[in-house]
Amino acid sequence: MSSKHVADQSDTDRRLAALMTNAAAVRAVVEVVEGTLGPKGLDCMLVDEDGSVKVTNDGVTILKTMDVNHPAARILISAAEYQEEMVGDGTTTATLLAGALIAEAVNEVLKGVPVTQVIEGIRLGIAKALEFLEEAAVRLGPSDWGILKEIALIAGRGYSEIAELVIDAARAVGAERLNEEGFLLSDQVMALEGACSQAIIGTIVNKEPINREMPRDVRDAKVMILDDALDVQTVDPAALATEAGLKRRMDAEAELQDAIRTIAGLGVRAVFTDRAVSGLVEDLLTELGIIAVERVAYREWRRLAELTGARPVKRSSLLRPREELEAMLGNASRIMVNERFRQVWVYGGPSKRFVTAVVGGTTPEVVAEKERIARDAAGAVQAAWKSGIVPGGGSVELAIARRLSRVPVSGMSRYGFQCVIEALKRPMAQICLNAGWNPLEKIEEVLEHIDASGTYAYGVNCDTGKVEDLSVSGVWDPYAVKYHAIKTAGEVSEAILRINTIIKMKEKDQQTMH
Repeated sequence: MSSKHVADQSDTDRRLAALMTNAAAVRAVVEVVEGTLGPKGLDCMLVDEDGSVKVTNDGVTILKTMDVNHPAARILISAAEYQEEMVGDGTTTATLLAGALIAEAVNEVLKGVPVTQVIEGIRLGIAKALEFLEEAAVRLGPSDWGILKEIALIAGRGYSEIAELVIDAARAVGAERLNEEGFLLSDQVMALEGACSQAIIGTIVNKEPINREMPRDVRDAKVMILDDALDVQTVDPAALATEAGLKRRMDAEAELQDAIRTIAGLGVRAVFTDRAVSGLVEDLLTELGIIAVERVAYREWRRLAELTGARPVKRSSLLRPREELEAMLGNASRIMVNERFRQVWVYGGPSKRFVTAVVGGTTPEVVAEKERIARDAAGAVQAAWKSGIVPGGGSVELAIARRLSRVPVSGMSRYGFQCVIEALKRPMAQICLNAGWNPLEKIEEVLEHIDASGTYAYGVNCDTGKVEDLSVSGVWDPYAVKYHAIKTAGEVSEAILRINTIIKMKEKDQQTMH
């Protein structure tokens, strides 16, 4: 045997070893979340080093909290997190598809198919699958709130209370806001232990007023927001020891007090600051019947500004002319101190396209899980509204797989193309398995109905095991969720298949020394 042959064999063995190691790591991650998929999916218990327990079947929550060190597994988890960031749902599907693609690809490579040919076939298959997915998409209109509620119910793990809450929130902000770039309905969800779930046209400041003598409930109030402290400018202690310095301080205090009396005269009933309010100012605000809340978190005062129309200003702006001050103010229909939760609830008028979806629960663990579920449901509803919908329950993936099987592909890339076909069968197979049905048997039944009807919508009723048109049953998924799941799975599988060898890098201090 020649030395070249030995070297080539060694290279091949190294590549296969890297591929097998990476595939095993990916498979380990997939096994953790696959049992959570579908309406009959079970939960996962997450336990941290302190013994704290979290029970959830939310794919991205499980993946993000797993103690994972293998680089291939980290690639998969990062892709799932990207899926969550893009569309707020579908992380388990993306993970499952990527795992299935890699497993199928490894089988082909072990048979002798070159990795580059497998990758080429996967690329082709994914591109074609996305074309077929676009054909299956149905766009929604103003009369389709019933469909959106079904999507919220599916993404909301069957919690009708959460589905109704999310739909109420979506209706409150309106179609235009849902389509707005940068607006996320999921960001409007807030969880409170012991609260009743409700969508309010307003926002919540997680602080109490500075003292209990301030008003607890005001109506039709003007609001001022300060991106600053509410106090006079700091004076050097050495300067205060002089008569001129002391006079300057007293003049500044008088000037600030006059400014506060001016804004009170303009009808301001509430002041929110992101820093401290001095005792002198606090006393005056209390005397004038103004609610003052200090050290408001950035996100909360930004929401306040958006709701009320107030322009956040600096302390120096208080010295501006009366008409300029008036232009900086916002309006609230009601400002109420919620004594139970020690918060300030600020309500906008009925014309405001603004909402806070309050999710209630009995314990911190329940509240946290319901908040995650509500965020998923909100993300799915917004994605469906913006991008359209496709039949759910793994039906659209299986129908696409059937169509791909009829696409002629020449050369060895057809083996990679076949990997895509097999991977697309996996979501429905896993959903059936989790529901207690035989996946192979059910998939064959569904394929027969697909062949007979030519539609994308046939799947399995997880309660009865019968094959039916899932679009008639109201089982839909957002198009964007499926699009990103398929696309992400293709990208992840290619990234991992391209890894030729695994090399451990030097420690950072060793790199610095060299």
